Formats: sequence, C-alpha cells, structure tokens
Amino acid sequence: MSDGKNRVTHDNNHDATVETLKSPPLRIEPAPFAKRALAALADSIIVAGVWISFLLWLHVGFLEQFTLSAGYLAATTLLYYVLLEGAFASTVGKHLLRLRVVGRSGDPASLRESLIRNFLRLIDWLPLLYLVGLASIAVSSKRQRLGDIAAGTIVTPAREKDINPPPAPFLFH
Repeated sequence: MSDGKNRVTHDNNHDATVETLKSPPLRIEPAPFAKRALAALADSIIVAGVWISFLLWLHVGFLEQFTLSAGYLAATTLLYYVLLEGAFASTVGKHLLRLRVVGRSGDPASLRESLIRNFLRLIDWLPLLYLVGLASIAVSSKRQRLGDIAAGTIVTPAREKDINPPPAPFLFH
C-alpha cells in the first residue's frame, strides 16, 4: 500500500501514526578466521616496523630501550588501530584483505567503537600471543574478540562497490 512516500494519519485519540518503508533485516556476515589472521599479521608487521624504527632512531642503551619499548609499543599499537579503524573502518591489513569493522547497525565503526575494541586488545593478547583473542574468535558465533563484543563491532568482508550506482535524485529540479 506504500507508494514510496511517508504517510501521517491521525486517529480519534490524537495519536499520529507514521507509515514508512522498512528495509529488510540487516545480516552482517563475520569475516573468515583465516583472513582476519592474515590481516592481523600484516598489521603486526607494520606496527613492529614503526616501533623498531623509533627505537633505532633514539640510539639508547638496552635498559632504556627495554623500558621505552613497552610503553611505546602499547601507544603505537593503540594509535594505529584506533585512528585507522575510527577513520576508515579498516587498518592497512584489513584493507589489503578487504575486511572492515562495522557496528551493530552495519555502519562503519565509529571512533568511540574503535577505541573500546582496541583498548581491550591488551586483554585479548593475554596470556601469551593473542591466546584469549583467538579463543574468543573461535567460540563466538560472530567471530568476535572480547573488544568486539564490548564495542558491539564485527569484522566483516568489505562490500564490493556497485559499478552501476543508482542515478542521483533530481539534481536539477
């Protein structure tokens, strides 16, 4: 009965009913485990390269290097993931493997969601080499790390761009 327009009707008790077009339920497909692992490997190589470059640039002794390493590595990792996922819903590794991070609505992850999911990355790293994160992804029906569950995000394959987008509506009327 809808002709593509919103309708407002009033009944006797002064309530307004707004009839709108509803979209079908959103189905978000989780990314395959292997693609997530390869994206994580690519991102880890990039973060490690930045981290090592910084330490070599500093020319500090071993003890100072060890002390600086933990803090700098944590800050570099957090900034890398939060800024890229918050701005582009994807890191370099995810982009190469055509993955993206989306929220519950299917929209790209916000900066806030990215901050939450990546702040909890430290817990996912525990106790050794991402063991908690891997276990969480393996048992979660949506393949989510603890950070994803807390932020309400899902890593999903990026949609292919439509080569035939619909025409622009009434630009010159």
